[in-house]
Amino acid sequence: MQIRVVTPSDVPQVVELVRATLGEFGITFGEGSPTDEQLLALPRSYTDDGGAFFVAEKDGAVIGTAGVARIEPQLFELRKMYLSPTTRGAGVGKQLLDACLQHVRSTGGTRVVLDTTEQMKAAIAFYERNGFVRDDTQRRASRCSRGYRLDL
Repeated sequence: MQIRVVTPSDVPQVVELVRATLGEFGITFGEGSPTDEQLLALPRSYTDDGGAFFVAEKDGAVIGTAGVARIEPQLFELRKMYLSPTTRGAGVGKQLLDACLQHVRSTGGTRVVLDTTEQMKAAIAFYERNGFVRDDTQRRASRCSRGYRLDL
């Protein structure tokens, strides 16, 4: 398994993983969050503004995704952190988060925010274990019910 920067050829697998994961929670890809459509233009939809998007790959398959998009010069949003069901709990999410945080720090970022939905209980526990604190002012997508921030 390796964590690497996304390439345009990864886009179909990235979209499928995100679509399937959202579907597990009754959420439809493309509804309630404009960031879904940005996946179709990876990697430039993230890199053009100083962000980055990473995938976890195993045996040629994308098994995890996570990206950080620059919102303000020192503020980034963690987006699209999703793992295939067989990957969850194996440390892949932590590796993806670490890659994102390393990118944020290397570009002068001092805060990372995210939003999520109450239904994603394992994700919420993961974020909280990794230092994110609840801050509902960070909710950006209409389908999200919780916001978080991490000061670096």
